[in-house]
Amino acid sequence: MPQVQPKLRKFFDYLKVRQRLVLCGFALLAIVNAYSIRLCLDFSLSRIARDCNELVAVQLENTPRTWRKAPSANSDKAHGRYAANKVLTAINAFAAKFHPTANSPYAARNAREPKINRRARAGPKEKPARPTRQPRTTRQSRRMAKNAPTPSYPRQKSGMACEPQVYQHSGRKPESITVTNSADIWTKEVQVLITISFYVGYMITHIPGGRLAERYGGKWILGASILSSGILTLLTPTIVRRGGPKSVMLLRMVIGLFEGPTFPAVSAMLAQWVPEKERGRLCSSVLSAGEIGIIFMHLVSGFTIDEQDWAVAFYVVGSGAILWFMGFVVVCYSKPDDSPYIQSSEREYIKSQVCETLETEPGDANEVVPWSNMLLNAPIWALIASNMQHDWNQQEFAKELEQMLLDLEAKGKSYWNELETSVRLMAPHLYSWLASLTSGSFSDYLISEGILNRTQTRRLMSWLVFISVTMYFIHDKESSARPWSILAFGAYYAGIKLLPLDMSPNFAGTLMGITNGLGALPGLVLPVLEKLEEEYAIIGSIRATLWFICAGYISGEVQSYNQLESSANRS
Repeated sequence: MPQVQPKLRKFFDYLKVRQRLVLCGFALLAIVNAYSIRLCLDFSLSRIARDCNELVAVQLENTPRTWRKAPSANSDKAHGRYAANKVLTAINAFAAKFHPTANSPYAARNAREPKINRRARAGPKEKPARPTRQPRTTRQSRRMAKNAPTPSYPRQKSGMACEPQVYQHSGRKPESITVTNSADIWTKEVQVLITISFYVGYMITHIPGGRLAERYGGKWILGASILSSGILTLLTPTIVRRGGPKSVMLLRMVIGLFEGPTFPAVSAMLAQWVPEKERGRLCSSVLSAGEIGIIFMHLVSGFTIDEQDWAVAFYVVGSGAILWFMGFVVVCYSKPDDSPYIQSSEREYIKSQVCETLETEPGDANEVVPWSNMLLNAPIWALIASNMQHDWNQQEFAKELEQMLLDLEAKGKSYWNELETSVRLMAPHLYSWLASLTSGSFSDYLISEGILNRTQTRRLMSWLVFISVTMYFIHDKESSARPWSILAFGAYYAGIKLLPLDMSPNFAGTLMGITNGLGALPGLVLPVLEKLEEEYAIIGSIRATLWFICAGYISGEVQSYNQLESSANRS
């Protein structure tokens, strides 16, 4: 690191690169990585289920030579395994053709006794045994049957794996065959549980991540968040193949735990680096980077369809996260004073243009978060409700791209054949990001020229969101309604999404953790919300009304709880 810094300093000085732009660029890529990691498994679940189904089909073809182990009677309850009844019936019926005496009460004993004894008991071939006569048993044969060893098989680990254990046929009667992984395991219900398990962990670490970023700097909190999520993404294919749905659910929850601090840490760093006059343009472009992440994940998943290997997408996304981390830790720092690459003129400019109440110097490490003042603040709850609405819409639009890939794969077509359709579906996400840049720059212009103050500007954007959402629901989500959604997203990022930075620069990470963490709640109940929206048309009117209420309560002014207060002073 000491050898690299002088060279990078000369490079940045030669190009006259502004370090605040470099940090915003890496923050943008961090959010792109976060969305790609989040959506990677969502876009691949159907392909995983299909591959498991093909695996079962291959096993059906090889049933005369390979048999599965039979679990104990209570194994389903003891280990939480699923039973693929339809597949079992087909396999056992096929096995009965080769072992017609499989259900006979003498099959187990016949398998252990010598062949000559069976012939002697059956009698001559021309004189078959009477059907009503029971074979005579001796004391010795009963003792042999009682002391005969029970065939043992290696115990399968709990969880459903894409490559279940099989045992070679040795000529004896096969046990009841249990398929531990198939399309009956990766059902739609299981896929939904895997998807929402991410949000369980994601919501938990928002507030702790924001608080850690404020106290110790956002650099290492953000870096560790993306790096850990990237490594787990690389391990996902292995866990899917060896662990099954339960292990994948746990993995997704852990990824959510690591990814939760992303937005709070980014907000804490932006509060230190971005001047107030540039907040609309720079911060909106960073916080709206999730739209680019959705586009990137769709492209990666689309181009890997031809590879016939869904794991490629995980390797691409995970490797990208690790490469981002390597560049981020070398170039970026939590505060301008910590950066060895920033010029003194830019450092002084940032200090003079950030919020006057922002604590830029190392202060008391024991400052107390005014939780009660925050939670009783009406603009915060308006912000939470707005974030819920946004996340709901964003997940619905992402599912359109996912469904397009499923239809493409079902038709057996290449991604290149439907590239025009794909571009048409991706365009709104790109336009939403560009709209956030435009509306953010317009907001900065209104504030710097004194046309509107900060609160009026943010409310203007919120009213624009309300009008756009209302028009979107009036057109009943038809193709003509999509431009309204683009306008709504652009105004949202330039208005409502910036409020944590406006309301409390000192606690921007904590405030983003509260609002964005609770705003992710629709991810947990999205299937229920979608069903309600389909059955009851009034849901759209309720959502538009919530936007109207939120627009009237938000505030862009610095709140009273922004003032730092140490624990010593409070006591």
